[in-house]
Amino acid sequence: MKRVTMFIRHLPLNTVRASEALRVAVGYTLAPQQVTALLVDDGVYAARADLRPDVVWQPELVKHIQALKALGHRLVADRPSHEARGGFPLHPEIELLNREQVLKLLEESDAVVPY
Repeated sequence: MKRVTMFIRHLPLNTVRASEALRVAVGYTLAPQQVTALLVDDGVYAARADLRPDVVWQPELVKHIQALKALGHRLVADRPSHEARGGFPLHPEIELLNREQVLKLLEESDAVVPY
C-alpha cells in the first residue's frame, strides 16, 4: 500500500490552501493508500481546537480533519512548530510528533504533496 503525506505549512485563515490540502487528502483516501496530513510551520494553526475560519469567511477545516480520522488515516503536527507558536490546544484527532518522527514519516512516504 502506498503512503502519501500531505505537507501543510501555510496559515489556515489568510488562504484556502490548508483547507484545500485537507480536502485533497480526503480525496486521496479513495485509492488504496495510507494518507497522512502533516502540519508544520504555520500549518499547525489548522489544528487549533478553537479555530473558527467561518468568522473570516474561510472554508472549514474540521469536517476534513474528522473525515480523515474516521476513515482511519493520520493527522499529525510537528511538535517544535507547535511549541514555537505557543503550544495552543489541538483537536483531539491531531497527534504531535517530534522532529525525528516527522523526518521518519517523510522518509517512509512514497509521495509527499506540499501545500
